[in-house]
Amino acid sequence: MKSVALILLLTTSLLSGCGFHLRGTVVLPDSIRSVAISSPDGKLKDILTDRLESSKVTVVASPTSDSANIKITSVKFSREIRTIDERGKSTGYVIILKVGYKVFDSKGKELIKPSVSTARRDYNFNPDQLLSATREEELLRDDMRGDVAQGILSKMSRIR
Repeated sequence: MKSVALILLLTTSLLSGCGFHLRGTVVLPDSIRSVAISSPDGKLKDILTDRLESSKVTVVASPTSDSANIKITSVKFSREIRTIDERGKSTGYVIILKVGYKVFDSKGKELIKPSVSTARRDYNFNPDQLLSATREEELLRDDMRGDVAQGILSKMSRIR
């Protein structure tokens, strides 16, 4: 029993020592304890809020004198045809999400210059199953929002 506890302790120490964190959590600089988020995409804002709160960062409704500010400047989904069938109908797409953003400190100083985070997903489309295809695409879009949110927070974790 002691050897199991020792192995568990060593594994935990090694993982935390190398910077490993569970997906969705991020360690931000001590100067960022409170954040305001402005975004034209409500789902992206909700994902950012959830990830920040799970990382023990307070999310405020509007910028305050001690909060950083994440400003999402653009959110654009697009599709490119990846495959077509023998009738010339599209059967596969690449869905692309591009999110423009910048991050400011509480005094308005730019912490992250205007940047773009991109996510891509392959999507097979069956026109005979339109309802399930629409639902699948929406799930992919939500997953892509999560990837972009993680990318933004990862970049914020490197602010010094």
